[in-house]
Amino acid sequence: MYTATINFQTRIKSDGVRFPPVEFNPNVPGVGKVEIEAPNGHEIHGTIHLTAVASPNEARALAAEVHRAALDRIVFNHGIAIENPRRTGEQYSPPGAVDAFADVGTRLGVVLGIDPAQLKDELELRSPPGEANYGLFRSARQSLSPVEEFIHLYHILLMLCNQQYQDEKQSRVEDLIKSEDPNVPETPDPRKPKVMETVYTRLRNELGHKRAGVNLEDTKREMGHWLPGLIALTQRAIISHS
Repeated sequence: MYTATINFQTRIKSDGVRFPPVEFNPNVPGVGKVEIEAPNGHEIHGTIHLTAVASPNEARALAAEVHRAALDRIVFNHGIAIENPRRTGEQYSPPGAVDAFADVGTRLGVVLGIDPAQLKDELELRSPPGEANYGLFRSARQSLSPVEEFIHLYHILLMLCNQQYQDEKQSRVEDLIKSEDPNVPETPDPRKPKVMETVYTRLRNELGHKRAGVNLEDTKREMGHWLPGLIALTQRAIISHS
């Protein structure tokens, strides 16, 4: 059996966050502790300390899973977007492979602080509501454009409805959106003028279906405008529909 220490670096795509080293126990067999920090606002460093693994491959897989779960929680709770993490170093006892560290570069932007005590509590919390869908949320936040992210988030809402009702009817999504945001703007559906549709569904349908008088460039700009609201709404829906 091996003990191991495996390091990761993750580039922050959005406005950054900064927090000092936080040590926490993920309550995962074979993992002694995890140390995570955001020292400069544009990247997150993670170190996974493993106490008993059968092989380097098992160590890498376990460390990657534990690190991914921590990143999922940070993204979900603190409104940032990140790239996929990279393994940058590993050490084993008895000795095994050791990879050199690599610089992930720098970026500029607003840097927000995270309270380390709060972060430790979040990372050690057992099974927070909706955690099974945190990975989907992080994936949506990795989108290359606001339009892609908007559609990805709307798909999560469809999926949540499918989990609850075993269908993906758009009316279910509308009910979910209005339950999470009772003041969401609505306009008549041009196909069925007596039926109102929320701004999120209207924009999704304008992009996905041919509608008379719709300028797709205007639709894309509107998606960017409404994206922060959809991000927040999706977070609430993931928690309340877990």
